[in-house]
Amino acid sequence: MTGIVIKSKVAKLMTDESANRTDVSAVPIKKHFNVGIVGGDVAQDGQFPWQVAVYFDTSEGSFFCGGALIDTRWVLTAGHCTYHATAFTLHLGANSLVDADPNRVTLGASHAVVHPDYKPSDLENDIGLIRIDTVYETNDHIKVISLDTSDIGGAEPVTVSGWGASGDWDGVVNDLNFVGLKTITNDECKAIYGEQTITDGMLCAVGETIEGTCNGDSGSPLITGSGDKALHVGVVSWASAHGCETNHPSGYTRTAKYYDWIKSVVWPNQTSTV
Repeated sequence: MTGIVIKSKVAKLMTDESANRTDVSAVPIKKHFNVGIVGGDVAQDGQFPWQVAVYFDTSEGSFFCGGALIDTRWVLTAGHCTYHATAFTLHLGANSLVDADPNRVTLGASHAVVHPDYKPSDLENDIGLIRIDTVYETNDHIKVISLDTSDIGGAEPVTVSGWGASGDWDGVVNDLNFVGLKTITNDECKAIYGEQTITDGMLCAVGETIEGTCNGDSGSPLITGSGDKALHVGVVSWASAHGCETNHPSGYTRTAKYYDWIKSVVWPNQTSTV
């Protein structure tokens, strides 16, 4: 199939269509600035204790993304959620974005590291890190998640969580949602989006019908397992520009492909390699 565009899933705050920038490739894809969970369920308190709500400012305005706590001092997110960002506000420990929550910890951050080979035009190497410089305490609602170090294959059950829109015309939702998906091989994803669009650093996943990610989910974690056995396998990056409520796969940055780069930034004194 040809002609599908990919778009990112970042949500621009207090705006409308200005956040939906479209990058043309094969089946169009779009970044997930303002992208959400479609066909999912509301998460329970403490179900995803590594989930981080990321508010950030650029010269173009204020935006929203998701992220994952991978170290007490570092949040893993999408490259397009850190690219040209000047300041961050991070919410840890809470499933709700606006309701009062005694588990919420709000932190400011100003330092981010974008992958040196990130390409905004085609979302290649779409991965970034935000450094936390404020001291806080971990607990049952705030925990780090381990990273996958071996590439995940096709037909594997995975879970994605986020606050993105529940449909094509919805905004960011208040409650953290999650949905179960299955991975597909990169060859299967290339058959939909085109040979040049899908790179080795990307991972695709699809729901049984229309389940997947939508506006505002950018940077959120794709995981295998649950609880203490959860592994971070992907970062929400893009979706079909034909809309969230389609059966087209959504796209993620493969965690394992970038493990050595992540380690060089987050744990530079570790000498062993995977």
